[in-house]
Amino acid sequence: MCPQTLDRCDQQKIIVPSEMGLLSLLPNAITAKFTQYSTGLLTSLHLLWRWIRTGGAALRIKERQRPKMLDKYTHMHTLLPSGIDMHYVEAGNRSAPLMVMVHGFPEFWYSWRFQIDHFKDRYRVVAIDQRGYGDTTKPAAIGDYRTSTLAKDLDDLIHALGADSAVVVAHDWGAWVAWTHAILYPKSVNRLIICNLPHPYVLHAMISENERQRKASWYMFFYQNPWLPEAIIAADDFKMFDACFWSKAIGLRNRDNFTEEDMEAWKYTFSQKDALNGPINFYRAAFQYPDTKAVTAKCTVKTLIVWGDNDGALLKEGAEESLKWCDDAQLRYVPGASHWVQQDEPIVVNKYIDEFLGSAKP
Repeated sequence: MCPQTLDRCDQQKIIVPSEMGLLSLLPNAITAKFTQYSTGLLTSLHLLWRWIRTGGAALRIKERQRPKMLDKYTHMHTLLPSGIDMHYVEAGNRSAPLMVMVHGFPEFWYSWRFQIDHFKDRYRVVAIDQRGYGDTTKPAAIGDYRTSTLAKDLDDLIHALGADSAVVVAHDWGAWVAWTHAILYPKSVNRLIICNLPHPYVLHAMISENERQRKASWYMFFYQNPWLPEAIIAADDFKMFDACFWSKAIGLRNRDNFTEEDMEAWKYTFSQKDALNGPINFYRAAFQYPDTKAVTAKCTVKTLIVWGDNDGALLKEGAEESLKWCDDAQLRYVPGASHWVQQDEPIVVNKYIDEFLGSAKP
């Protein structure tokens, strides 16, 4: 069925069972709840220990100065019909074809810095902060982060910018939104480029059926706890970001592409008021609102899937299986690259996108 609020939704291509959702696809809810509460308990004990050990300093968020590199770009805002004031960075000629870049978690518009600079001579490049992130409006309610709502934001933005359609480039959670958007609003997407995130149904199925993927996705269940995820991410001056982007397990292989200055940009952005609640609510809404358009339909938009094959969070099989859920798609692996593929190997990623779009520089 097709919700009434999605006025450009193609009703013939969507199947949205009312019971669909990450939690319902697990072998049983007990496993999910056990993971949620056990990791929550361990996190509570860790935070208590850090609070005692540091006299409370570990849980205080440091005040930071805005890094100068963030102001090298043109910052814009547009008010969407939903009331969301969406912040984005813009580069290139406004008369050029529109390319919209959608970040993942825990990221923001700046994660596309290498792509913004590369494509701005041929496209009107717009790199957004999704709702709940950065300088975009941050609703408090979990229900405001349903996947269908996030996809509607993307569609509203494209039309608010005066375009009928756009090339959409997306990574991680942004790719989840972009997959859904392309299925719900195929006429709004010229081409779809997905970085390291399977088709939504494939990810659902892998968490349900693949033991390795389920174990790798433990954090999704932990994020269902109130306030604890936000607290542990911010603890010890956002030490979790160091692990995300610099660790051997899941960090970038090309450390030079994520400098100390880049890390400061991340910590500055996520140290602002309410900067973590919205991003975690993406995960909470995916579990708590099973009618969030977990679409069991093929993507009809021509699609490129770019996949760093050393992803520590998502299994490679998800990329291959996603091809079956597309009418016209190709898969390009980036050997040795991490989950953060567009930052880890930007030259390779940009080359693949150029070739896919037929816009390679002579």
